[in-house]
Amino acid sequence: MKRRNFLKSGAVAGLTPLFVNGYALNKMSASMIPATTCDIDDRVLVIIYLAGANDIINTAVPLNHYTAYQNERPDIHLPIGSLLNLDNTQPANRQLGLHPNLTGLKGLYDSGKMSVVQRVSYPTPNRSHFTSEDNMLKGIDGNIGNANVEDGWIGRYLTDRYPTYNGLPFGNETDPLGIILGSTPSTGFHTIENHEMEINMSGQDPAGFFSVISSLSGEPISNFPNSEHGELLTYLAQVEETTQVYSERISSVFNAGANDPSAGYPNTTLGNQLKTVARFISGGSRTKVYMARKGGWDNHVNEVVAGNTTTGTHANLLEDLGDSIAAFQKDIELLNISQNIVTVVFSEFGRKIIQNGSTGTDHGTMSSMFVVGDQVNAGVYGDNIDITNKDNQGAPDPSQLQNDYRTVFANILQDWMGASDSAVTNTFSNTPTSVVLANLGLINTAQAVDPTCYFEPTLPVSMNLSAKLYLEGFIDPATGMMRTNLLDNSLLPYRQPFGETRYSYYGQENVSTFPANTVDWILLEVWNQAKIVIDRKALLLRNDGQLMDLTGNTQILIEDLYPENVQFAFLHRSHIGVLASQIVNAVEGATPSIDTSTGPNQVEGMMQLNNVGGKYAMIAGDADQNGLINSADYSYWKRANANTIPGYGNGDFNADGIADNTDYDLWKGNRSKIGNPILHDILKR
Repeated sequence: MKRRNFLKSGAVAGLTPLFVNGYALNKMSASMIPATTCDIDDRVLVIIYLAGANDIINTAVPLNHYTAYQNERPDIHLPIGSLLNLDNTQPANRQLGLHPNLTGLKGLYDSGKMSVVQRVSYPTPNRSHFTSEDNMLKGIDGNIGNANVEDGWIGRYLTDRYPTYNGLPFGNETDPLGIILGSTPSTGFHTIENHEMEINMSGQDPAGFFSVISSLSGEPISNFPNSEHGELLTYLAQVEETTQVYSERISSVFNAGANDPSAGYPNTTLGNQLKTVARFISGGSRTKVYMARKGGWDNHVNEVVAGNTTTGTHANLLEDLGDSIAAFQKDIELLNISQNIVTVVFSEFGRKIIQNGSTGTDHGTMSSMFVVGDQVNAGVYGDNIDITNKDNQGAPDPSQLQNDYRTVFANILQDWMGASDSAVTNTFSNTPTSVVLANLGLINTAQAVDPTCYFEPTLPVSMNLSAKLYLEGFIDPATGMMRTNLLDNSLLPYRQPFGETRYSYYGQENVSTFPANTVDWILLEVWNQAKIVIDRKALLLRNDGQLMDLTGNTQILIEDLYPENVQFAFLHRSHIGVLASQIVNAVEGATPSIDTSTGPNQVEGMMQLNNVGGKYAMIAGDADQNGLINSADYSYWKRANANTIPGYGNGDFNADGIADNTDYDLWKGNRSKIGNPILHDILKR
């Protein structure tokens, strides 16, 4: 299994939701934050997603088409006298009238801290909320060829930026790289391997959350807090140590942070989410990407109040949006952290040009994005939507697309976050280079990252491992080789056998025929120096102790690693697993050789191997793979001993297909032996 298919950062690969101040926080995958000399490590991207498809035409009315707008929306248009002229210095085809409730955004624009990017969409737009949101968070368009993309663009960016991140805090880097506020997980934060990442504990404040998590280190708690994804809380209990570290850190930065009382946040979901983000950042959090979510924009019915169109559902949503963003910007300025933060607002698509029969609007094709911050080049980017250019359903014709949403995000990643051309194109690998490398100039030139400070993606490496090990119970003292009885008697399973065991490995390794002299299956694990498993692979063991791939090759290819120091663990269904002590530098083309049979110091821990005729071998008798040989393993043998028909079972410690007195003697001789706690504690997760 590839490294990227194995990492479980967030719970894995990109999110364990935590809840602070009543709002869910999902930690996301990617890596340790390295120090640089370019002074951009503290830069943060805040993304606000307007779920449901905001009506951009009633948000920012195209003034050059006002008459056509009025005609197309006779019952829901905004009176000309109510609109806030965004910028009368713009050309006529970029003159916009903001909704009167957007005084907050108008103020930001006037102070040079907001830009509007118009006519935003993607080729072949999709009008399904779920699909379009999914497309935009995956960094793809509506073309059929993109259907199999599984990961999100934020996850890809962070994986490239911090390639050795393992999903767990360690060293000096104790913050998750990404946080989603709200209980809805985001495809955008997924890496290719991360889909099982939610643990929702709604309503927990930092102290309350920490109290719940802390209790997991003692006796199991019987009453979990009310949650939307409560069934996954069991997983949280299994990673208690990691979660304690994150919960303590999140509580710490939250409590260390502050909000300025004069910021004026509205007491709304969005207002409180942004208030929490400001408090985190001011408290010292080094999280790189935050995503807040504001729902309710799918206004098919009663978007406005008939006869008083400046009021109603949409007006209330816009007031909350404008006031929340304005309060957030004011807060971070008063806290003296605004120089490090850029905020981007987007929605999955806009609405139709025409109104419907329910004082509302239906799904359209394009919208606008807003970019806010001290370092933003204020202005209007792109022309107004042409109200007279409709498709056959009354939405802006797709030919009006002027700014691909990926161009906007790519500009932010490069000019604000320091992604190189290759990092940007890798993040949006399904997008034409001309789209993602187009420079809109959204960030002030003085604040745009110098190209000499760009980061380049770290390319994965591969190496060939040669490994030798012996299984104590399988050794024939007469020959010094391991028995091949299981192979000779057709008892070996053709598919790797570690799924329904304590190892819970469900890789697809299988063979139709076994290489000559195969003894049994072995599970190989690759560990990094934080003692985190970063790859697993089922292999075969030959009777002379040589580990083989499924074709019999003793040079075992290990791919998709990142350059770092690693170690190798060897696991078996009835012997105590071992962690080789040799540290290997994973570089392209490395050919490490490990032989655990030459002495006890070849593996970590005390007394982890038994000397059998001069060969140091893995200890027999651990039928339940928990690293402790005790009465539970005897019970395995006892049940198997009742079966006189040869088979493949964990109670057969000497590989002859029968659990008999010879196997009992092996168990008895090793009774009370304990494996390396580090290795077997990890296996419990």
